[in-house]
Amino acid sequence: MDQTDTVLLGVVGVVVALVLAMLFASGVLFGLDESVARPLRLLAVEPFAWIVIAALIVAVLGHAYIDG
Repeated sequence: MDQTDTVLLGVVGVVVALVLAMLFASGVLFGLDESVARPLRLLAVEPFAWIVIAALIVAVLGHAYIDG
């Protein structure tokens, strides 16, 4: 696997983990009968969440380029 494949796989992994965490959190916090858009709105206004997402993506990119 070359660096591009590693980066793409890592970014996809971060996105999938984020989606699964949001689905789990929405089910636990709001019940599955509530709107799924509510956690998305909360994520959009929470700057700490964006910092964590950016840090994960930077870690994936750094790992791909240090490994290669």
